[in-house]
Amino acid sequence: MTNYPASAHGQARDAEGLQAHVAAVRSRVRRDLRATSFPLLLLGTATVAGEIPQVASEGWNTGMPGADWFAGLLLTAAFAVLWWMYRRRALRSGVGRPAGFGAATALGVVLISIGLVLLSFMGPFLLFGAGLLLVASWQRNAILAWWAVLAGGLGVLEGFFGITNRLPASAWRDWEHPAIYLAIGVLTVLAGLAARRRENRGQ
Repeated sequence: MTNYPASAHGQARDAEGLQAHVAAVRSRVRRDLRATSFPLLLLGTATVAGEIPQVASEGWNTGMPGADWFAGLLLTAAFAVLWWMYRRRALRSGVGRPAGFGAATALGVVLISIGLVLLSFMGPFLLFGAGLLLVASWQRNAILAWWAVLAGGLGVLEGFFGITNRLPASAWRDWEHPAIYLAIGVLTVLAGLAARRRENRGQ
């Protein structure tokens, strides 16, 4: 005589086991893709590369026209590279998705073109924070979301000279505004290195 309840119970247990296995594979692939460290490292490097020329030019009192646009361009390129790499690897492995990176790239294109006024007033961290938050929400990555709010918020605050104006007047220099952006970029690279170490330990 066939035992249907036992058979159904066994199928449910097999389904749960398969679901757990798929979840484990997804988690492992995300770690392999450096889902947290690589975006932080690339975006931090783009920020540093965009701000070093401005700090140097201000230090020599020459100024650098369109510095926020240049930094925004590099950040847009970084999001585009991330989208391309994650999409390519997702197609090859069949696991993971580049969700969020394409939207962040589109946001960057808008800001460095028709939204240039916003970028000029609020600085490149408007794109950094908003773009990374888009990625974090679609990727369900709490660490990226936390860093988008922290670093992006500090950068936008400095876009209105909110940090500079809190410094004593004796500390004011021509280069302290881009230097603050540069410092946030360096901190982002360090956060990416810390995330990379954590991902390596988890493998």
